[in-house]
Amino acid sequence: MLVRTVKILAWAWLIAACSLILIGHASTWYRGGSAALEDLFGPHIIANSIAVGLTLAPAFFLSRLARGLQQKNRGKILLSSAALVVSVAAVALIVLLPVTLEGNKSKAREYQAQSIRVKDGSVAMYQYKDHSLTGPVRNEGTPESIQIGDVITINGKTIRAQHILVKEILSDIRYGGQVLGKTGDTQCVITESPEDFPPGDKNAERDRLWIVVEKCDPIAVATH
Repeated sequence: MLVRTVKILAWAWLIAACSLILIGHASTWYRGGSAALEDLFGPHIIANSIAVGLTLAPAFFLSRLARGLQQKNRGKILLSSAALVVSVAAVALIVLLPVTLEGNKSKAREYQAQSIRVKDGSVAMYQYKDHSLTGPVRNEGTPESIQIGDVITINGKTIRAQHILVKEILSDIRYGGQVLGKTGDTQCVITESPEDFPPGDKNAERDRLWIVVEKCDPIAVATH
């Protein structure tokens, strides 16, 4: 009876894990288009493969545990049980890390500016269109300052700066041992409409264009 239960658990985990992986990849394609999906199988293929392997691992170790129980092999039972615990803990870690990153969002202060100063020519344009993200597209002749009402053209695409969102990093934002934002860093995002700010889930189907100034200094804060 115990062997049968463990086998059922192994199959249940395998089916659930495969479904979760397929749904995750489909969601990535739906939100970010083919470019986002290619990113999973391109620059992030190693990390993605590790995550997939860790997600499937408990099913494998449950299967080995069932075999050990069936053979009444104490060594195989102990090894499979230990590996199962470690693999389940790894899956839990994968699930919890994004939650930790979400909590890090509170370590930044956001407000709108009337004008900003561009540092190190760090201007890049992004576009989301037809379920596909393109960018960053950079412009060699970036302006030294940008204010509300300015028209900026990069690679033939033009945007009028109607909203400038400033994001100040109040304390280091870390994820997976990497620093995504350092204390004191300031980033600015420029759009024509508030709905064009990247990219909330509720706006996932909207075509939009925005500019990111990776290093900026706010000159004047928006009064409205």
